Formats: sequence, C-alpha cells, structure tokens
Amino acid sequence: MKNHPAWSALVAIVMAALLALLALPAMAATEADQTVVPRVSNGATPTGGVRSLELRELWRAGGLDDEETVFGIINQALLDDAGNVYLLDAQLAEIPVFSPGGDLLRVLGHEGDGPGEFRGPSDMAMLPDGTLGVLQAFPGRVIKLNLDNTDAGIWTLGDPAAGAFYIMRGLRSGGGNVVAGGTRQHIDQSAGLVTRETFLSSLAADGRRKVTYATSSFSMKFQELRFDEAKLIDGFDRRFDVGPDGAVAVGLHRNSYEVSLFAADGTPSVVFSREYTSWVRDKRAAGIWQRIMEGIAAQQPGNAPVSWSDTEPDIELLRTDAQGNIWILSSRAMWTAPEGLFTYYDVFSPAGEFIEQVNIICEGDAREDYLLFAGTERVFRITGFWDAAIARFGGTGGGAEDDEEPEPMSVICYEIR
Repeated sequence: MKNHPAWSALVAIVMAALLALLALPAMAATEADQTVVPRVSNGATPTGGVRSLELRELWRAGGLDDEETVFGIINQALLDDAGNVYLLDAQLAEIPVFSPGGDLLRVLGHEGDGPGEFRGPSDMAMLPDGTLGVLQAFPGRVIKLNLDNTDAGIWTLGDPAAGAFYIMRGLRSGGGNVVAGGTRQHIDQSAGLVTRETFLSSLAADGRRKVTYATSSFSMKFQELRFDEAKLIDGFDRRFDVGPDGAVAVGLHRNSYEVSLFAADGTPSVVFSREYTSWVRDKRAAGIWQRIMEGIAAQQPGNAPVSWSDTEPDIELLRTDAQGNIWILSSRAMWTAPEGLFTYYDVFSPAGEFIEQVNIICEGDAREDYLLFAGTERVFRITGFWDAAIARFGGTGGGAEDDEEPEPMSVICYEIR
C-alpha cells in the first residue's frame, strides 16, 4: 500500500489543504447566531435506556483470502433502490458496485480529469435527479455519474479565475436537499495572506451554494504556518448529515458535545447537548496522530511547528436515520468501548432528547476498523482503516511500534438483527 498514492477522506483533504500552507479555523459560527434557538440540555443517561443491535455477516470482499478484489481505502457506502452496494475507493479513485449478495457487478468512475473521472474523492451521495455525485476534494467539484457509468456532468465549486478555489470534504443528500462541506480559499500573493471560509451549504441544481448553515472565516500570513491537528484536520465540514426531510444536523465545535439542527431552508430548529467530558487520548490514539502530523510536516519544505491535541473530538461521527433521529459516535465509544461490543451510539430524537444508547455487536475493533451504515438494514465494516491512512505517510500499525505491513483492506457486509 505504501507504493500507491493513498487518498482516504482524511488524506485527501489533508493533502489538499497543504497546498495552501494554511490551517483550518478552529471555531465555527452559524448564520443564525443572532437568532434565539431552543436549547435542550441532556444528562449522561438516555431516557429510553440501552438496546443492542447484533450484526449478522452476509458477505465479504477483499482481504487476504480474496485474490480477485483489491481495495485501496474505502470511505463511503451507499445503496440504490435495488439494494446494490456502491463503495467509494478514495485511494484507487473508483466505485466498485456489488449486488445485494456480494457479487462484483461493475466499477464506476476512473482516476483522471476527463468526463466521469475524478481524483482524490472525499465523499459521494445519491442525488435527487437519480445520479451519483462524487465529491472531489481539490479542486472542489461534484462529478455526476449515471448508475450505468455514463457521464452526467460536473458541478464546479468556486471560480479559480476570481482568485478563489474550493477544498471539499463532505457531501450528503436527503429529502431533496444536497449539502456540501468544505473551504473557500483566496490567496493574496502580494500581501502574503490567505483568507479561508469554511462552510456547510446546500447546493442548487447548478451546483452553486444556496443556503449556508454554518460558516467561519480565517486569515493567516504565510510565515505563520503551523501544522496543528485540531485546526488542520478537524472541522464541522466533516461532522454533519442530512435527514430524510432535508434537515441538517451539524456538530460545530471540536470539544463540545453539542449539535445544531436546521431545517432545509436554513431555519435553526434546536441546539441539543449532553453531559460529557472530553476524552484524553491514550498512547495508541496519541501515537496515531503523532505519526499523521509528523508525516504531513515531513512532506513539506521548511520547519513549521507540529502539534496534535491531547483530546479527541467529543463527536467523532454523526449520522441521521430514516426517522430523523441523530446517531452520535462519541470519542469514548470509538476508543474505549466495553468488552463484547464493537462500539455504541448515543441516539437523539429530532427534538434533541437523548432517547437511547444503541450497542453494536459484531467482530472487529472500532479503534482499527470503520463502520458505514447504508440504508436501514445494511452496515459495512471496513477493516484496517487507520492502518491504511497511516501507511500513506510511511508508518505502520496505527501507531504501533512493530514494522509489520498492514493486511489488505476488506469490506464486510452485515444485516441488522
């Protein structure tokens, strides 16, 4: 894997951001800052108790035992109306499509700059017009594909001729609302100044920004460069989802267990939170981020300072289910799940009430593998996700001290029981 130009959702945006030699803004501000919004404060215990979801394996692809299927880094999984599975390979820049039973049907997309091609994809979503939208990190654009792998056009984000370009991280769609998260950047060479706006906005039918749910601006001089993990990698443009009614849920702050919910038109509906103390990273987690940040700095000229946080983001991942409930993977659930569980999610109602904790039971380790929910009945476990990301920087073992090569990535499809 070290011989490939690996592009995961993480790696793609990191390398794109480095082109500007600039850190992302640490804090977010919404357009509705002056609006009085209902707030719901929850305790540490859900009102509806705890339940478990047992995942039953249906099929698997890739890995040591599959010589025909090779994955780079899988970072997204989607289903079409027929139950076919679309996997975004961010390293190989392609989308293998599997039948509901696990047979490889075809491969969509290709690495390149022509029609239906893309580089460094960071996300994908099924769009309201029935096409598949692939988000390219840099330069920011949405490449639209028909499901038969024919070109369906491109949404170009930003106008480089106007002195600005876009770096994109997230793409979600629901209820006819397409939402993208990323950064608009303008460089003033004469002043040695870069101005960036990180944003979360809906996209109109022509791909232009329509409604902005969150935005934050930041300026920095070239000589003030610092490779800071909390600013360079973390951001609300990767911590959001769109519900079945088009509502947008976003975690605005790194170390605040708080979610803001907006209607599709941008009207804020509620801000909810729960009691939570930020998790201090253990040796393994700190080692992962040390390797990533030192690897980034080693690939750049100069001797800019490097730093990584002592704590994990309170909210690691956020997703919305078919009922509009918001599922949150906290830092503790990801890194310190109790024995016998893969992980667990805090589930909140659309009104912001902490209604239940859902335990996920399956094989694997949430500190190494990555779970992707697709539809209401399918979950995919991506093995060795962290090893694959770190291999991009010449490291191995997710911060481990051995020099073993990581095993090939596999995708395991489960049904929810």
